[in-house]
Amino acid sequence: MRIGFIDSGVGGLSILAAVKAKVPAHYIYVMDNRYLPYGEKTEAFIQARLAQLSALLIEKGAELIVIACNTATTQAVAALRQQFDIPFVGTVPAIKPAAAKFCQSGFTVLATPATCRSAYLQGLINEFAQDCSVKTAGSSELVRLAERKVWYQQDVSADVANELNSLGLLQPPPAAVVLGCTHFPFLTAELAACLPNTVFLDTADAIARRVQALTLAGTEEEGATESYDHLYISSGKLDEQQLVRVNDLGFDQYQHWSKPATTY
Repeated sequence: MRIGFIDSGVGGLSILAAVKAKVPAHYIYVMDNRYLPYGEKTEAFIQARLAQLSALLIEKGAELIVIACNTATTQAVAALRQQFDIPFVGTVPAIKPAAAKFCQSGFTVLATPATCRSAYLQGLINEFAQDCSVKTAGSSELVRLAERKVWYQQDVSADVANELNSLGLLQPPPAAVVLGCTHFPFLTAELAACLPNTVFLDTADAIARRVQALTLAGTEEEGATESYDHLYISSGKLDEQQLVRVNDLGFDQYQHWSKPATTY
């Protein structure tokens, strides 16, 4: 089976790692870095662009697509499910489990600006955390810091601390933070160093279980002895260090797909 992933950067790799641990398959990861970060784009742009990328993945044989980006999921997954006849698994902030455990103390959703202002997020809060104290904090800078850490293995600790301080998250520290962007799990160590008594929640395991449930029959048919290849596609060019890292990140093949966003 071939499973596609879409994100504007490397954030979706945090979801891919959890899914790969449960589901043996051929993986195609599309990184739309030409338009990174999605959190600063309009809903119309994201919907049109995600339709383009989904069509690309289907052309390459994807039978299921994971939208490994909270922003893209909240703004485009409903339209994609209407437009294409394959399963889409989205990524949404862990509001429900956060409300179940931290309603009394309250919690903060740390996400991109687009996710924080989305009607989808507000709907989740209204449905599962209406009686809870829920704050939101939007950051595109943390997305960029995660990219620097993953690609170039830079020490971003001081920059993460500065960003959290500018967001007002250090005083007083929240009891729990929902990581509402798939980039942010890559910064867990830096976040925890700044907020040592805060609990962090993400949805990688839940998404992996969902993909596993949807693909169970297919993986059983393929058998455990099949070898799998994994393709990495970027919309923007990668430098030499990034090209080396693609292999380090577990991909056998790389392609540059340069088609620009359509007019919308």
